[in-house]
Amino acid sequence: MKILVHILFLLLSGDYANAQDSCLPKYDLPVKSISLGAGKIAYVEKGKGKTILFIHGLGGNIAHWTKSVNYLSPGFRCIAIDLPGYGWSQRIADTKGRDQLQMYADVIAEFLRRKKIKKVYLAGHSMGAQVAIITALQNRKVKKLVLVSPAGLETFSDKERQLLEMATAPATFEKQDEPVIRNNFKLNFFDQPADAEVLIRDRIRIRNCPILGAYSETVSAGVKGMLAHPVRDSLRYLSMPVLILFGRNDALIPNKYFHPGLTTATLAKEAGSLVPKASVEFIEKAGHMVNFEKNTETNSIIKKFLQ
Repeated sequence: MKILVHILFLLLSGDYANAQDSCLPKYDLPVKSISLGAGKIAYVEKGKGKTILFIHGLGGNIAHWTKSVNYLSPGFRCIAIDLPGYGWSQRIADTKGRDQLQMYADVIAEFLRRKKIKKVYLAGHSMGAQVAIITALQNRKVKKLVLVSPAGLETFSDKERQLLEMATAPATFEKQDEPVIRNNFKLNFFDQPADAEVLIRDRIRIRNCPILGAYSETVSAGVKGMLAHPVRDSLRYLSMPVLILFGRNDALIPNKYFHPGLTTATLAKEAGSLVPKASVEFIEKAGHMVNFEKNTETNSIIKKFLQ
């Protein structure tokens, strides 16, 4: 009874709302939201012209793409979204039998409809690139595709998938302390930039927030979704121009534990050979989050490709 009274006091005093707000990531652009069938989706929007929709990767949020939004907005209408369960967007607990990535693709399709976007360039990073591929295969509105450090190109055996799912159960992410979180972020970069500290602090903050359990379940479901919805065999059906961009020193793709003999360059070139209209680019001295680490170089390549 005392606990219920205390919660009621927090709600009435506004302290609970402030605590919730303090758990949200900090973006340098105004956050908008749109209510879709599955819930509220947050996004930022800047610029005019042809529309680029940016999709972040596993465990990420809008902040992973805001550098690109700011860089490219003078010539394009740039929109970056928080996928359901990340950042400022609501979590979708009931996926109605769909894997997590198909659910994300359906949300993006509805977002495009509600925003009345008839033609779009999709840009995705890592898991977000895999989501972009799924969306492009199912939606004729996608006119060009930018895949940055794309997941989904690698194939895993049943045993490997089982081990990966076991290693990425929700409890794994709930138990991560600050040193583990910092080390995991470091793996994303060749030379971690100082401004990555903002992303790291946003992730550390979640440890002490009510959303920790839901966030951990979302990340875990994302891993299962990536494994359940590989896209390599579907690459030949991508009819639009596709840019495949990797940091030369990506330490996460391909999986170094299961596939030590497979290099990033080999994986990228093999994927490029399967896409009818593919351009494959590498950025030197850059890791998995090449779009954040080497943003100017990344955006220059993206801009040239889209123009």
